[in-house]
Amino acid sequence: MNPKIRSSMLITAVILLLHLALWVPFPALAVQSARQWSVGIGEVLAIVPSVLILISLFDVWVPKEAVERSLGPSSGLRGILLALLLGTGAAGPLYAAFPIGLSLREKGARTANLVIFLGAWATIKVPMLMMESAFLGTRFAMLRLAITLPGIIACGFVMEFLEPSPSTEPSPLLPE
Repeated sequence: MNPKIRSSMLITAVILLLHLALWVPFPALAVQSARQWSVGIGEVLAIVPSVLILISLFDVWVPKEAVERSLGPSSGLRGILLALLLGTGAAGPLYAAFPIGLSLREKGARTANLVIFLGAWATIKVPMLMMESAFLGTRFAMLRLAITLPGIIACGFVMEFLEPSPSTEPSPLLPE
């Protein structure tokens, strides 16, 4: 068994054991915690299959050359803007972005654009900005966006500097 999968299974077993240990002194808290954990796992499991189907379609329908041209090392400002647009227009939780990021990386997206895509997905989705404006005010939302955008772009280039060549290590979740 792959060591990374084994470590994930070990973490799951430890969490379950902690719930059992919590049962003795605090049975109500243990039940509540286990319910919340199982709801979270259920939400992840409900989304992952559809994400994997979309990734499979992306792999088949989008040629590697298109990703290299649009998000690759020579994409320049156009690649940054496209990564921001893709991340901002995305729907779904952040963990759905990681398989997409893996697919983009395997098709030749540069590290900076990949980090920008993930950062945009996590922090500046359009529906989130609309809700933020409604609850916290438009000025607050625009100021946060103005501060967040340069930070995301800077993180992308710092990451690319720290990891100049993408990892050639295969994903532990995909068959070789």
